[in-house]
Amino acid sequence: MAETVLSLLQLTDCHLTADPQARFRDIDSDHHLRLVVDDALSLSMVFDRVLLTGDLVHHGPAAAYRRLLSIVDPLPGLKHWIPGNHDEPAAMRECRNQPCGMERIDLDAWTLLLLDSTAEPDGRGSGSLSEVSLQWLSAMLSETRDRHVLLVMHHNPVSTDSVWQDQIMLANAETLFDCLRGYKQVRGIICGHLHQQQALEQDGIPVWCSPATSVQFRPASDSFALETDMNRSGPGYCWYRLHADGRIEQHVRRLAPPHSLG
Repeated sequence: MAETVLSLLQLTDCHLTADPQARFRDIDSDHHLRLVVDDALSLSMVFDRVLLTGDLVHHGPAAAYRRLLSIVDPLPGLKHWIPGNHDEPAAMRECRNQPCGMERIDLDAWTLLLLDSTAEPDGRGSGSLSEVSLQWLSAMLSETRDRHVLLVMHHNPVSTDSVWQDQIMLANAETLFDCLRGYKQVRGIICGHLHQQQALEQDGIPVWCSPATSVQFRPASDSFALETDMNRSGPGYCWYRLHADGRIEQHVRRLAPPHSLG
């Protein structure tokens, strides 16, 4: 019998503006997202789930989220989302009756646990998991000891050695990993927030971050800087293969910067 392999698509940090004619850091973020969706469709894959992992709209109203949902609608697979530090959860709930975190998705031998990491914002971009979220996570982990578990959140829970970004990562990351200790079924964590591809590890748990569909940030930078390398500055995204034995593969897709696409 052939192995059942699940496919997940991750789109993150889209930063659609409230006004579709406005720009986010000098780019048309709607156009970038459409390019990413077209590229994902070109893979001719049926995704088991599409995960939208935060900073989907840049402080915009429900209308902007409806615009985002319209753009991603052609993608195969059920869509799930979590908020980032630039999102408005109330506006998200207004346009779609679906959880914005603390959501459990069971797929064959796997369980996806979607978390809202935007509690206790510091005004600079940091966030944390609320006590309620941590209690829910503990309960879910107790119930899924015989399954493989993948956690999904916006803020990265691991340092990237980028000074300014490490200051706005998940503020209570140590508490998160204390919560995970003893639960061997946790196979990985995926996040957004960084606007760059990363493959990290903490306590033996892989942590993956996807490039943004909008703009990329330069890695290992002391202060804020956009990526200028033409091979890494265009919109990007990730898709993942989840194997029945608990293995996870990250696949990174990068597009050329739109001004060079002709």
